[in-house]
Amino acid sequence: MKKTISVSLLGLLALFGASMSAFADTAMSWNLARDVILAKESAPQGSPWSFMQNSSGVNKAENYVPLPYFKADSCSNLPATCWMDQVSGAHVSVHLKPYTYTANGSFTIAAGDVAFHPGQSSQTVIRWTSPVVGEVNILGRVSSIHSSCGDGVAWSLNQGDTVLQSGSLGRGNGAVFSASKVPVTKGSALYVVLDKKANYVCDTSTIDMLITK
Repeated sequence: MKKTISVSLLGLLALFGASMSAFADTAMSWNLARDVILAKESAPQGSPWSFMQNSSGVNKAENYVPLPYFKADSCSNLPATCWMDQVSGAHVSVHLKPYTYTANGSFTIAAGDVAFHPGQSSQTVIRWTSPVVGEVNILGRVSSIHSSCGDGVAWSLNQGDTVLQSGSLGRGNGAVFSASKVPVTKGSALYVVLDKKANYVCDTSTIDMLITK
């Protein structure tokens, strides 16, 4: 089921703040923005988060491959850390300072926000690989923030190849997703998949995501 609201989840996510030790299998929560903002390498040891793309045209986990380029602290002359494919344009970035885009319309990304964009012919994928056995709760929000052009984005929350929730966003709109008591084992994966729909341009989006045990 898709829900659309106008408020940010950042305040709610802040309530679950913890240190980078959240990578440990004894952690009770994993906050996407909190966990990756200090990343200095593409795949920090023990991190459950990874960033991928799918250019196969078939939305299955076996087709997801890691984004090949990583840059910490300064990416494309922005104060951000990013994972990207410089050919397709697919990317995920976490912003260290506020950033305002002013070409072809405008939007602002706040410090600490995670932004992502599909590629010209690929989906962008955020993966959480479970370090625990049991049940987890998922709370998140995906927002299309480039409201001046394009046709918006489509998204899905997947457990393996099973779609738990999905939606289609018009430009400038957002949706909350949530799921309770999702069974996981060590090594099983949850995915948020961002798709360009028909038009690749103006698809910059942000995501908040919190997983709790």
